[in-house]
Amino acid sequence: MRHWHTHEEEFIFVLEGEVVLRTEGGEQVLTAGSCAGFPAGVSDGHQLINRSDKPAVYLEVSNRDAADTAYYSDPGVDLMFSPSSAGGIFTRRDGTPY
Repeated sequence: MRHWHTHEEEFIFVLEGEVVLRTEGGEQVLTAGSCAGFPAGVSDGHQLINRSDKPAVYLEVSNRDAADTAYYSDPGVDLMFSPSSAGGIFTRRDGTPY
């Protein structure tokens, strides 16, 4: 599922194989040597998908901010992850538990 973070920066570097990066702007194939960054607070959710028949290996680097909330941005997905200060749990977007 596409997701984005309020406080957490993400950077990915593809080491082997290929993945499809899916954002609001569409899809882009990333192959070995490609990289992408996702700044905190930008609500354009991202997702990596391996559509090939081979494994893909990528390195993901993040600042792992304890205040981070993650939102899942696909239509019909009523999901968010609250920061560790609020229990670090998955809830509906309005904060109610499943």
